[in-house]
Amino acid sequence: MDTTLALPTILDARRVEADPCVRLAANRPVTLRLRAGACIAVQAGRVWLTRTGDANDYVVEAGERHVALRGGRVLVESLTPQATLRVLRDAPAARPGFP
Repeated sequence: MDTTLALPTILDARRVEADPCVRLAANRPVTLRLRAGACIAVQAGRVWLTRTGDANDYVVEAGERHVALRGGRVLVESLTPQATLRVLRDAPAARPGFP
């Protein structure tokens, strides 16, 4: 059975470590509180994200990732019917063939 995970509005670091895989449905944005160096890695779908204090918005596709250069709140919303992402506490080192 495939269901959408109901998430609290703000995920603290302990919650993210305990449940790093997040499934988002379209039109159901969530707010994440990330520390500097945290990474959002999209596994399926496409997400839009915006950060407090950042004039830019970002679209991250499956197989891509976004690294938070400074800590703060990030609003994430799926641009596809469903998206799956992982929230990693620290950005992994770049490897050939991995975005």
